[in-house]
Amino acid sequence: MLVVEDEPLIGMDIEDAIEEMGHEVVGPIAELDEALDIASNAALECAILDINIRGGHAYPVADMLRKRGLPMLLLSSYGEHSLPERLHKEARLPKPFTSAQLEKEIRDLCTRAISCSQ
Repeated sequence: MLVVEDEPLIGMDIEDAIEEMGHEVVGPIAELDEALDIASNAALECAILDINIRGGHAYPVADMLRKRGLPMLLLSSYGEHSLPERLHKEARLPKPFTSAQLEKEIRDLCTRAISCSQ
């Protein structure tokens, strides 16, 4: 599972939650260029993307994941209205979030990912 998050503490919390649920983490990645390269080329099942990261918005990463048919969870402290319309139907978890909310969203994300085991 790709994790794109530029806040170190949030990234570690997400990484810990994913690993505790038995899944492998790619990241956390904090830079847009690196995240786009991984989203384009790595073997991935799904992704969690913070919208605002170093280098800009993660929209190109989300677009690449959509092109590859991979489910994602978008993290943002902004409302849906701040997202491009093409991303309105993607799962979103508003910041700040609780551990329980994050774990539920990870389970839902893995359910949507064909090759992500429970």
